[in-house]
Amino acid sequence: MINQISIYPLRVRATEYRLSVRFREDGDDLILFVHGLGCSKESWRDAWQRPELRGRSLLAPDLPGFGHTACLPGFSANLEDYAQVLGALIDAHALRRIHLVAHSMGGSIALLLPPQVLSRLENLVLVEPRLFRSSCGLAAVTADVSSDEFCRSVFPGIRQQMNNDPKAVFDLDRSETGAFYASSRSLMKWSAQQTLLENYKRAECRKFFIYGADNQHLQELTCIEKAQTIAIEQAAHFVMNDNPDSFYACLSAIVDTPS
Repeated sequence: MINQISIYPLRVRATEYRLSVRFREDGDDLILFVHGLGCSKESWRDAWQRPELRGRSLLAPDLPGFGHTACLPGFSANLEDYAQVLGALIDAHALRRIHLVAHSMGGSIALLLPPQVLSRLENLVLVEPRLFRSSCGLAAVTADVSSDEFCRSVFPGIRQQMNNDPKAVFDLDRSETGAFYASSRSLMKWSAQQTLLENYKRAECRKFFIYGADNQHLQELTCIEKAQTIAIEQAAHFVMNDNPDSFYACLSAIVDTPS
């Protein structure tokens, strides 16, 4: 059983990416974790210690521009480009049973995967995904200012605020400002449409919408079938960090249930 941080080479069309990943090889089932805006693979650090997930392979990458994965020259940091990277990562493990678990903006990225990729998943587990503008707090603040103003004053302010918030599990010191800014604007563009919600509804795989019980006000919950939603008590946006016992027990139950 391997449990380590390493560099994962990944080719997307003609471009070679070198993703920093945390990986454990431990069974045919692969749980693939995707972090959100301003976060990194460390959002999922508790997964590697959870007894419920033993016997399953785990993979958590840093997306380009976040954590320890640098943006390559010319990478747009738009959600569509992140979806291509995620799709290539899924294709690289096509012989496995893949359970995709995506948080916040990561859930929005997952919903931009081609339908044929989504249909291959055993489970699509979205953890507080951002489908509407009303849910995009930091992205909305970012998208309302120029790139210069964001780099000069807004991002330093966000970083200071979030570093002082015990409930926030960001990794802003290792977030590239250009990637944060571009992905925020892209998220606001997609969340202004109905595309993400429509893609969720059309996805031909078993799917779940997990949210923190403190966030019952989310607009997304008015549009998702109640049978697909799961509330985690004593949790807000960072569900897996606020209440890891309940979250990972829930995730284990999802993975254990035959589709």
